[in-house]
Amino acid sequence: MEGGAFIPDCGSIAKLIEASTGRFPEFFGKPSKHTLDYIIQETGYEPDEIAIVGDRLYTDIAVADQSDVMSILVLSGESTREDVKTSDVKPNVILEDLSEITKML
Repeated sequence: MEGGAFIPDCGSIAKLIEASTGRFPEFFGKPSKHTLDYIIQETGYEPDEIAIVGDRLYTDIAVADQSDVMSILVLSGESTREDVKTSDVKPNVILEDLSEITKML
């Protein structure tokens, strides 16, 4: 957060649930594969007809990881080319920003 502020995210709530129940909850969101399953189910498209566009390797791009879905990382947000080099999650395409997507169409 700006200025070093911190806002707890869903991980904090998950740990609370785990501490009180002894079970870690399963997330439905990025990068859960349930998210991709839901997109496929709701759109009716096949995985190879879908592209996930995002600026975070560990959430947006990870949704498509190890699937037939195309992943497009835009460098106008959080992740950098250096992050890609060190990450296990690799996008299919890397673009400087969203304006470059039209060149792909």
